[in-house]
Amino acid sequence: DKVPFAVVGSNTVLEVNGKRVRARVYPWGVVEVENVEHCDFVALRNMLIRTHMQDLKDVTNDAHYENYRCDKLASMTVGSPSSSPSQ
Repeated sequence: DKVPFAVVGSNTVLEVNGKRVRARVYPWGVVEVENVEHCDFVALRNMLIRTHMQDLKDVTNDAHYENYRCDKLASMTVGSPSSSPSQ
């Protein structure tokens, strides 16, 4: 596997050689986000998602969700309208 060094991102979808791809346009040419000859986005995605998926799940549950849950519970008081389960 390859370590990502140069990553390009884009929200723009362009048609390049008859294919729709995420890309960035520069005066010197087009950089395709998922073209491994143009940037290391695919390597970064593979490293983060495939290699560290369990870590991402654990951090989401242990840190982010627990912080959210604690904040919600702390903001609730007995009998207040915001303490109803629908909110």
